[in-house]
Amino acid sequence: MAPDNVSLRVATAADLSVIRELAHAIWWPTYADYLPHGQISLMLDLIYSEHALRRQLESGQRFVLAVREDVAVGFMGFQPKVKMPGTMRIEKLYVQLSEQRKGTGKLLIKHVCQAARLAGYSHVELNVNRDNPATEFYSRQGFVVVDSVDIPYHGYTLNDYVMRKELAGR
Repeated sequence: MAPDNVSLRVATAADLSVIRELAHAIWWPTYADYLPHGQISLMLDLIYSEHALRRQLESGQRFVLAVREDVAVGFMGFQPKVKMPGTMRIEKLYVQLSEQRKGTGKLLIKHVCQAARLAGYSHVELNVNRDNPATEFYSRQGFVVVDSVDIPYHGYTLNDYVMRKELAGR
């Protein structure tokens, strides 16, 4: 069941500024308690500038916006995992804090799983910081931890779980 008054729509290059604004609004309250502020600033600059988002879109990442009453309240980016055929990879999934626990994130997960199934994929995968409470949300959506990784990133270390969901009924 979809959350009331929330719809999904494919994002285009015209929406990149909206995605950037959402990322900035969501990242600080989400990560400020457990990531260095310099790391948050760096990652927002490297991943969520309009130029970086345009490159991601042009390289095949698909973006979807969650919209409530004509206002974007969340977004997701996903693409096939090159080194693991049969796996769709969620590169980013964020909803505004005021939107959490309303079914919006679940709707985005359902969308990517449906897209993956239609394309013949058997799994959906994502990385999530090990300290991020969203790990519990992903577990409730059927994702399981398949690895724990420490990824060097511009002088910082991304301490992530790799979580994967097997798609039934492909």
